Amino acid sequence: MATELHAGTHAGYSTLAWNNGRDVNLGDVIRQVPELVLGRYVAIAWSDSGPYNISAAEIARGWQRLGDLAISPMITDIAQLPTPGFDEWYVFECLPDRARLSRFSSAIAFQPFTECDKVNGFWSQIEDMQPVHALLGACPGLLLITRDASIYERVLAICSAGE
Repeated sequence: MATELHAGTHAGYSTLAWNNGRDVNLGDVIRQVPELVLGRYVAIAWSDSGPYNISAAEIARGWQRLGDLAISPMITDIAQLPTPGFDEWYVFECLPDRARLSRFSSAIAFQPFTECDKVNGFWSQIEDMQPVHALLGACPGLLLITRDASIYERVLAICSAGE
């Protein structure tokens, strides 16, 4: 299968959907572009296709549950983040004052460039919470939503090189 790239913009965010027909692991992405998460907080809505269960050791290191989300402490090392695959992350510069994001059944078939209630709800959520990035990794692709033009260009170059 040839790699498919779909780029767009919405509400001040650049969007990139990359589909190469294989499972995209966010761990691979953050190893190549660690500044996606370093010095920021990550709200995990899904990890391995379900809610992320914070361990007692993670709670001791500053992880917390806010609504449906697992919120990381400020990320200083990408190894702090679980990356089993089928993940949905929202990345913030500061801890959000409200952290109840709608959960999606999965990111597998999510198409942010169409018009439907699910897509409209997703964009309302992004506009309301204002994350720096949203990352959804599943099979067969990756969705990046970002306000950071340099991050967008780096991820686009990585995705394009994989074609």
